[in-house]
Amino acid sequence: MHGPHGNYPNESVFAEIESPRKVVVQHVAEPRFRLTITLAPSAAGTVVSWSQAFESSEVASRMEPIVVPANEQNLDRLAKEVLHPAAG
Repeated sequence: MHGPHGNYPNESVFAEIESPRKVVVQHVAEPRFRLTITLAPSAAGTVVSWSQAFESSEVASRMEPIVVPANEQNLDRLAKEVLHPAAG
């Protein structure tokens, strides 16, 4: 990953995939975390649940100011793709 202050290792593995309802991603570079995304049908469409667990509460607290807005941006981009897919 490239950022304004340099390059950052960014390596993840898919730890679990339960199509079409669950994906678990293990981030193996620092900071280590496990991201679980679940999809569930609802009357209005699909409910997306996003849970990110860090290796310790200290790491989670340190990362929170970065992770919370970044995850909101990721979910906003996902919503845009789902609601307005590119023509093609």
